[in-house]
Amino acid sequence: MAHSARFELKYLIEEPRAVAVADFLSSYLRPSEHNGSGPIRGHPVISLYLDSPDFFFFRQSYNGHKNRMKLRIRFYDDEWKRPAFLEVKRRVSEVILKDRAMMTREGVRQILTAGWPSQPFWADGTHLIHGNRRQDVNEDFWMFANTMRAFGCIYVSYYREIYEAPDDEELRVTLDRQIHGSRYDGSGRLQVPRRGWRPFLPPYMSPFPRDGVILELKFDNQAPRWMFDLVKIFNLRQIPLCKYVACMYAQDLQWRRRVLPEQEQDLVL
Repeated sequence: MAHSARFELKYLIEEPRAVAVADFLSSYLRPSEHNGSGPIRGHPVISLYLDSPDFFFFRQSYNGHKNRMKLRIRFYDDEWKRPAFLEVKRRVSEVILKDRAMMTREGVRQILTAGWPSQPFWADGTHLIHGNRRQDVNEDFWMFANTMRAFGCIYVSYYREIYEAPDDEELRVTLDRQIHGSRYDGSGRLQVPRRGWRPFLPPYMSPFPRDGVILELKFDNQAPRWMFDLVKIFNLRQIPLCKYVACMYAQDLQWRRRVLPEQEQDLVL
């Protein structure tokens, strides 16, 4: 199986510094054609995260396990005819492994409501660069979801601005803005959610700024020299930040959804 394997370094910065970082990046990487030209820098990204009844995947990330994984279904709009993407994302020590496969919205609906589809439901991805028909990923996704009895848990949405290398698929930098968690209605039909709640970081970390932007540096093997310069010039401090965990944590604080460890519940309640 061919994995996408890379390192991912995350930083939480505020909007003015994010704009300056983007200007710096333009000297080394090209902006993605998907960035758009709207009032918000970047394009919308929506992920439906799946988790087990005891929120096993959440607890892995919350407790900082070095070897962990996530299951999510990613899409970008409300267009029924456009594909969604099944994603299995693993962390093995410091390395990130991500596998991704397309599926039609009807195939996704069947997965979320009635189990694995009775027919392939392959989406037409001839016009996509990174989308392909990966039967192995479909099988892995289903195996993990079935073993963990995973269900659609929460939407995490944001706007992503991308800068990428023309000759290296793993070398890219992303800036994620307006991150929100939203409730999933359980219908199986993917839809752009209403604006929900802002993420909240655990109490041992700094508060999530209102205009907070998550900067991610992504590379394989070795970071280019200019990435070290970027970290130094903008005084960046790496943090262990997971958007799914931050949005689930915020949901727990607001609606007592009971995903936190018991000792953490005592502090919140």
